[in-house]
Amino acid sequence: MILNPFKYYSKKYKERKLTPSQLAKMMNRWPPSIANRIKVVSISDDFLKAKMVITRSWLNSAFDKIMFGGTTYSGMDMYYGMALPLILSKRGIDAYVFTKEANIKYLKSVKSNLTILFELTEENIEAYVNGINENNKHEEWLSVKGYNEENELCAETKLLTYVRNWPRRRKDEN
Repeated sequence: MILNPFKYYSKKYKERKLTPSQLAKMMNRWPPSIANRIKVVSISDDFLKAKMVITRSWLNSAFDKIMFGGTTYSGMDMYYGMALPLILSKRGIDAYVFTKEANIKYLKSVKSNLTILFELTEENIEAYVNGINENNKHEEWLSVKGYNEENELCAETKLLTYVRNWPRRRKDEN
């Protein structure tokens, strides 16, 4: 029995046995999420959609009460890298993921809480599966949008996510 929650979720994540609610709890307890006031509100059962809220506070805002750009970006960068390995493992692919490149557009200053929406499509997943099956890796641009409390688009990020077979677990290298 594992009493340390970090070890428990870490073990479950490495085994690719996390449920959406467990992933949300793990991400909510991650120190950068706590410090930046980032909270995972919901994750769909298939991990394809997620919603996060960054609560504006004195810890993540400047003196003029505008949220720091780094806080906005850190909220927009964290989900795909955590969810894609879980999605791909359900298709028999053991992979690791990281953000290779990012382009963020700050369209409006954030003076309230920011809601961030992540959405993957079956076409995205199929592109990753085909790329991994053909080349053992795949890169694709994914987008993330952030809305203020008035439902105005404040930030949009394009993330180049890099996915590769996990080399230490490949069957042909045993």
